[in-house]
Amino acid sequence: MTGPGFRPVARRLLKSGVMSLTLAVVAASTLTTIVSSGPAAGDQVSDLKAQAAAIARDLVLELQIDAYQQQYDVDGAKVARDEIRIEATEHEISADTGRVGRDRKRLEGEAVSAYINLDPESEGTQVLFEGNQTDAFARAEYEDVTTGDANLTIDALHTDESGLNAQRAVLEEQEAQDQAVTNQQAAQANAARQTQVELNAKQSEITGQLAVAVAQQQAAQASAAAKAVRAAQAAAAAASPSPQPPSGGRSATSTTQPARSTPGTPAGASSGDPSLPSFLQCVLRVESGGNYNAISPGGAYMGGFQFSQPTWNEAAQLAGMPQLVNVPPNNATPAEQDDLAIALYDADGQQPWDDSCRNG
Repeated sequence: MTGPGFRPVARRLLKSGVMSLTLAVVAASTLTTIVSSGPAAGDQVSDLKAQAAAIARDLVLELQIDAYQQQYDVDGAKVARDEIRIEATEHEISADTGRVGRDRKRLEGEAVSAYINLDPESEGTQVLFEGNQTDAFARAEYEDVTTGDANLTIDALHTDESGLNAQRAVLEEQEAQDQAVTNQQAAQANAARQTQVELNAKQSEITGQLAVAVAQQQAAQASAAAKAVRAAQAAAAAASPSPQPPSGGRSATSTTQPARSTPGTPAGASSGDPSLPSFLQCVLRVESGGNYNAISPGGAYMGGFQFSQPTWNEAAQLAGMPQLVNVPPNNATPAEQDDLAIALYDADGQQPWDDSCRNG
């Protein structure tokens, strides 16, 4: 049987499906606007768009499921009406059966009473109505009532009963079909709920992937912008006789003041990795005397290579070591400082460091 709780579920599924479809289309449009450079990002965006299109197709299926839900409600109402008709038919059959029984008992009682009151040697109704013409007429009427009319009535009742039984069989068959439709609609409703759960999971997965893709694209754009700034700074430094590190720009060292050691750490605590490029070995000696814990007098430059904190953060991204972002350079291990110095050297060459080591 059907219940009133299915249609609101279908409406919620429809509303959720439309919202999910709108979100997928907006996400795909946003991704097209934001992600515009890099073949790898483009491929990833194409994959995400394809997944969004698949979700849209699933949501169309969900709308079809809602239509099935509405048909399910209609069939359920029809089943309820058929049950009412079956119940009314059963009441009619019961009433007719009772009336036939009462008539049969009444006729049997009249026949027994007439037999008792007759002369044992007489023949049935002939003795009851023996006499004048009025008695003969009464006898004929009695015979019609006790034989013909009763038989006709009983035959008619039997015919009606047979028709009612046939109609009841048809109604029961229809009820079985309606029940099968009800079960099918219930299975479709369960499938729709399962599809909704899967769509929500896919939506969450794609939303996370979109966020990662956008973050990667923004990082790539920021890196490209930083490289452009560094190129401009290098051009300005080449044109100026006394280049100075620009405020907030990428400059690994300070050339105006010697570095100082942190308390408790002797200068020259380490001479660096022998595998470092010769230029970086020179930078390590000139900038800090090989002391990876050194800090400039103004506190703006730290570590063996005298990184500024912004330049250190950019070098950490270049080296693929984001865990070192915002870590003071002098607090990193010598190996980590070497890795970031090599990454910066590979990206910008000798430009960020002291002129005395260039071309050395």
